[in-house]
Amino acid sequence: PSNYRSGTDDEPAEVQDIYMSDVYEGPRLRIFSMAIEGPETNQWPPESHQAIFGSRLVKPSRIDPTEVIERFAPKAFRRPLLPTERDRYVRFFHRMREMGSSPLAAIKSTLSAILTSPNFLYVQRPWGDEDSSPEHADQFTLASRLSYFLWSSMPDDELLAIAARGELATPHELRYQALRMLRDSKAQAFTEQFTDSWLRLNTLGSMPPDAGKFRVFYDRNLQSVMKEETRSFFQYILEQNRPIDEFLQSDYTFLNRYLADLYGIEGVVGDHFRRVQLPSDSLRGGLLSQASVLTTTSNGVETSPVVRGIWILENILGTPPSPPPPDVEPLEPDIRGATTIREQLVKHRKVETCAECHRKIDPLGFAMESFDPIGRFREVYTNEAGEVTNEVETAGELPTGHRFEDLEELKIVLLERKHLFAKCLTEKMLTYALGRELTFGDRATVNRILEELERRGEGLQDLVELVVTSDAFQSI
Repeated sequence: PSNYRSGTDDEPAEVQDIYMSDVYEGPRLRIFSMAIEGPETNQWPPESHQAIFGSRLVKPSRIDPTEVIERFAPKAFRRPLLPTERDRYVRFFHRMREMGSSPLAAIKSTLSAILTSPNFLYVQRPWGDEDSSPEHADQFTLASRLSYFLWSSMPDDELLAIAARGELATPHELRYQALRMLRDSKAQAFTEQFTDSWLRLNTLGSMPPDAGKFRVFYDRNLQSVMKEETRSFFQYILEQNRPIDEFLQSDYTFLNRYLADLYGIEGVVGDHFRRVQLPSDSLRGGLLSQASVLTTTSNGVETSPVVRGIWILENILGTPPSPPPPDVEPLEPDIRGATTIREQLVKHRKVETCAECHRKIDPLGFAMESFDPIGRFREVYTNEAGEVTNEVETAGELPTGHRFEDLEELKIVLLERKHLFAKCLTEKMLTYALGRELTFGDRATVNRILEELERRGEGLQDLVELVVTSDAFQSI
């Protein structure tokens, strides 16, 4: 429904119980079948044909395998094709012909062989012993690594041309290319893929909210809307090179009317996302109070301080707890509301093997209990019947002795330890950029990045640049 009066209404202004089809009397249209043709092209040969065979029409019987392979394989491998590779694929084409394949079927099999080659499937791969290393081989690998880091796609012509000249690895050029690529629209892939990887937003919807209790989640398609807030927030900090501590606390976020309704913020009209200044007394601001994170860290029915606390330790502080012992019984939710989650966890911590970890986990999670499984603010818990059972308690004390009353005060505590967040974010981004887990040998690289990042003012764009120009990123 789109006829809600304000962001605080639980029901639409009017409910339509009678449909037009029930009262309409007149001519009807009945469709017996439908056919769709397309896609239509405004050029011939079509682009798909030109990408393989060139701009001229080619009869299947006149396919030149060498010409096709020399056009196609360098794009697939993102580097110049070696003569030995070309000859191998030409021999493969002729072998397919000898076995009875038509010219068209043989070239399709040859292209399939190219697309199943490790040279296509992997960004970084040693050149074969049988092949002489071409000039600037490492430069082409670096170009692919940079392109898949920032674009999730192959290098463009400019990047490949610079790699061919052997100039990409110079600090100035590498920095320039990284900034150029971030300004390109294809860099939206970095925002989407990295936030999925770092914040686990790719799991949003894997445990969908209960359709009875959280109908608004489905009526307004909030799953995609929630992701868009976080992505717009990340993109803004990246483009403006804002300090990374705004991920912990900010006085703004990005909303459209549906998400503003969910947050109870008035004055936001329209479906498009825009930067919205938050009220001074709002708990919103930063990642911890965004609906995408709050829904991702819920199971669709209820919230768990344990799950949310672990999420903060893993993705904000970079200090994940040890796995739980195999012989410890999991917490069973009390749907009757006879006991609070805090009381259940106090009992759980009486198990000696659980106490130490939960001392770190639970307080962080309690601070986020002000929000329900889809990120709406709440002050009380309710049972299955919708009856109030207990008040929400958000106070906690960290093992360091820091006390807080709510999420706002926890954010202040986290800002005092923002060096841990900077280290966590750096490690997450370096892992994403390299496509592998970090090792002990990467510790020096992380420390150098952190020192220079602090000197520059801890901007997010600076962090991306420092990752790209690091020794680990350029080590091929």
